[in-house]
Amino acid sequence: MMSDMRSGTILLFAMAMVFLSCGEKSPAGTEETASTNTSEAAQAQQRIRAMEDSLSDKALFDRRRLMGLRDVYAAYADRFPLDSLAPDMLRKAAATSGDVGEHEKAVMLYDRLIKNYPQWHRTPDVYYFRAFEIENGLKKKGEAKTAYEEFIAKYPDNQFADDAKKMIEYMQYSDEELMEKFRKMNP
Repeated sequence: MMSDMRSGTILLFAMAMVFLSCGEKSPAGTEETASTNTSEAAQAQQRIRAMEDSLSDKALFDRRRLMGLRDVYAAYADRFPLDSLAPDMLRKAAATSGDVGEHEKAVMLYDRLIKNYPQWHRTPDVYYFRAFEIENGLKKKGEAKTAYEEFIAKYPDNQFADDAKKMIEYMQYSDEELMEKFRKMNP
């Protein structure tokens, strides 16, 4: 078991090192830059899929491997910031950070995504997930309420707007009061 974990960690580290050392950047403005970056991005995407597949094969997620995958997602966005997948890689890095209990890092990555990719088609959802992370991960209800309100004000027609309104409403109740409220709603 320890040998499997060690070899998995070594494999993950090796994959990350190969990913991060994907050749030198060509001077900007050359045709070689576009084709090299496209090729490097495609190779990086294949490595990421392989890492995701190796994690999904496990019955239980390995926290170290998830953290490694999160770092690779973020490294992809750093290395290929203009690639169409860069914002989604940051979103995945943020979500994975929350999954492993690194809530401040998750919020920081959501903030980075909002700042760097304001026109991305999923940025409105990111505002919601950021607020959710602040509330449930960081347990900062006042800050979460403000984040939910900002989301609702910016994107009142978003698919999560009604959920955000309910989250704000439910913040006023203790866990016990919420359970009682739900019991009454579903007798």
